[in-house]
Amino acid sequence: MQVNIGEKIKELRKRDGRKQEDLATALGVTAQAVSRWESGACYPDVSLIPAIANYFHVSIDSLFGYQNDREGKINEYAQEALRRMISGEDMTETIQFLRKCLEEFPGEPKLMQFLANALQGKGFQEADPKNPYLEEAAGIYEELSKQDLDVVGSLLYVYARMGELEKAEHKASSQPRVELCKEILLASIPEFANAEQYRGEAILALLHSLERTMENAVLWNNDLKGSRKGIELMEALYSLYEMVFDRKSYGMFHSDLCMLSLYCARTSAALKEYGESLNFLARAHAHYKEYAKIMAVSMQGIPQEPHFESPLLSEAKGILANFVVCKPEYLTDLIDTYPAKLKKQVMKDPKYADLFQA
Repeated sequence: MQVNIGEKIKELRKRDGRKQEDLATALGVTAQAVSRWESGACYPDVSLIPAIANYFHVSIDSLFGYQNDREGKINEYAQEALRRMISGEDMTETIQFLRKCLEEFPGEPKLMQFLANALQGKGFQEADPKNPYLEEAAGIYEELSKQDLDVVGSLLYVYARMGELEKAEHKASSQPRVELCKEILLASIPEFANAEQYRGEAILALLHSLERTMENAVLWNNDLKGSRKGIELMEALYSLYEMVFDRKSYGMFHSDLCMLSLYCARTSAALKEYGESLNFLARAHAHYKEYAKIMAVSMQGIPQEPHFESPLLSEAKGILANFVVCKPEYLTDLIDTYPAKLKKQVMKDPKYADLFQA
């Protein structure tokens, strides 16, 4: 990389509205020296570099233009990790890849989180719930949770899988109540300049959390799981999504709608209501395909600004949340439960060809 520190000094000086004489006085050099730096005729003495960085309140890396290189490389590694995890590549190789990335960028939170995610995925595949992968993942999540509460949910799943229920309950109990979360607090003050955005994002966060909570509540309730009432509850929630989003531009929330539809399809199949199950399957597949399009763009590293057309959500910028990564096997596993004749019919339907591609 070609470094032109003189251009960077000039850029920062103009940014702050300073004259060459101002910088020269602060550093104890002549204005002519600063002029020569900015013209590229010579470089500042190395002993002056920390003082110049301090004068402009930037890091030395930033002064030399390394910061953008660092962030770009970290984002490149994170994108590759995401691609590997979504495509279902061997998790062991993904873990090794991320360890090498962290040798280059020790302690980088974004890469640490991907490593924890990969370790979690590998650990969930092990027969012994208390395995080294989950133990390491828990340690990383605990460390990250000191600065980023978004990882707490993943940490709880790991603790629960390991049988560390007391740790999971203690960690969960130490978090803020729903009404004290940032989305609710930001949405509670109508005088904020971005109040409409905050309200929209609070609705999104609450709706996503309701979907996860409702699904667990039905699945673990003996009176509701596998029942007609369970389907009705999931359908009521699906209808709420439709009303909130005005049946338009669901974005990443296609994942939620796919999972709701799959639950209804599985339950209908268990009740031997196969016609109904096929309708739910078609709906789940439609949401899966839209979700897959979004993920395909994301894996190319193309920035995506969430856009919702609903009046309730038009100013919302989306939310940071753990969405279920919809995979084709979620749908094919359901199809495998159908009677042989019906399964054959579905597999021959060109609409579902994407699910059975090698």
